[in-house]
Amino acid sequence: MACIAHYAKNIKWKKAAGLGLLGILLIASNSLFVNTLFSAYEMPQTEVKGHYPVAIILGGGMIRANQEDPTRMNVGESADRFLQPALLYKQGKVDRILITGGNTSIGNLKIDQSNETAQVKRLLVALGIPHEKIITETQARNTHENAKFSKRMLDSLHLQGPILLVTSAFHMRRASACFTKEGLHCIPFVVDSKKKDTELGVLECIIPSEKELYKLSYLLREIFGFLIYRIVGYA
Repeated sequence: MACIAHYAKNIKWKKAAGLGLLGILLIASNSLFVNTLFSAYEMPQTEVKGHYPVAIILGGGMIRANQEDPTRMNVGESADRFLQPALLYKQGKVDRILITGGNTSIGNLKIDQSNETAQVKRLLVALGIPHEKIITETQARNTHENAKFSKRMLDSLHLQGPILLVTSAFHMRRASACFTKEGLHCIPFVVDSKKKDTELGVLECIIPSEKELYKLSYLLREIFGFLIYRIVGYA
C-alpha cells in the first residue's frame, strides 16, 4: 500500500508540475502579457529637438550575413537603428554619425560574420550621406565598450556638447546608463520598439505565439544584462 501511495503521489506531483509549466508557457507566449512588459520597460520615443554634433548608432542586429552573395546587403530586424539617424542627417538635425560595434564572435560559441559596422556605413553612403560624415568604431564587443570607445573617439575628434544616442527601445536604459557613466551627455533617441502601439485584437490576446516567446527572451536577457552591469559598475 505504501508503494502505491508513493507512486500515486509522484504521478500527482508530475501532473501538477506539467500543468504549471504549461501555464507558464501559455502566459509567456501571450501577446498581451509580453506587450505589457515591453511597454513598461522600453523607454518612450521622443521627437528630436535642437541640433547635435553627432548621432551614435549602437550596433547589433542591423545587418544579416549573406554567404551566398556577399555583394548583397541584407538588413536585420534592428535596421531602424541606422535608418532613423540617416533621416535625421537629411533633416539637418545631426552633423555626423558614429557607428560603434565590432566583431562579437566568441570562438565557436558565437560566430559573427556580418561585418556590420562597415556594411552599415556602405548603406548610409548609398543613401546619400557623405562618407567623411560617418565615423566608425570597430573595437567594441558589448554595450560597455560601445560607451568606452565612443568616448575615446569623440575626445580625439574634439566633438563636444550633447550627443544623440540611438539604439533599440528595450536596450536604451542600459545603453544610456553606460554612456552617462563614461561622462557623456547623451540624449536618448529610441528606435526599433518591440511593443505594439496599436490595439491588440482578440485573437492576439488568446492564441499563443512562438514569436512572443522569442521577444520575451530578448527582454529577459536585457534586464538580466542591465542588472549585471549595475553590479559590476558599468552602468
